[in-house]
Amino acid sequence: MRFSKLKKSLEGFLCESLKKRVELHAAVYRQAHDSPSRVWLTFDKVQIFSAADLSFSVQHFNREQELVEQFELKPIPYNSDWEVMFLSPERKALIAASDQAEEELHRDRVWASWHLYASLLKYLNLSIEEALTSEYPLVRAFALFDRRVGKRRLLNMEHFTHSIEEKFFHIRCKVEGLNKTN
Repeated sequence: MRFSKLKKSLEGFLCESLKKRVELHAAVYRQAHDSPSRVWLTFDKVQIFSAADLSFSVQHFNREQELVEQFELKPIPYNSDWEVMFLSPERKALIAASDQAEEELHRDRVWASWHLYASLLKYLNLSIEEALTSEYPLVRAFALFDRRVGKRRLLNMEHFTHSIEEKFFHIRCKVEGLNKTN
């Protein structure tokens, strides 16, 4: 889906008090290898969220290397049979380190643009209940801006599993005039 269509669709989900105040933006750096991009959300022209391929890749690589050194992981041993290499315990350990690095970055609110883009594409096809209980923190966070979430439901929300959800929750409560601190 083209970004302009995605942007229009997502901004159509915004509650009335956030319309024209929350905007989705994107930039693609075509002169760089593989055209990395950055996607960000603004609230009243102030950036509230950003997902950038280059910064994510650099931080992911650095953290992954730290984990490889910390756990003293070995490189994948060469074998003429690629399946032996593919199923090697060394490869599995390296993949686990990469996954752990990615989880840590997400916890620290560092994402690549493809994480946000994939989450937002999923969002378009979800009911509000599915969005609020999604396994993806970006989907749950954007659901808090959705017009299908009313003030009563906002007042009944107790806790969030990710800091990005809390940030979006506080913005929504502020614009709705709700004095709920979480």
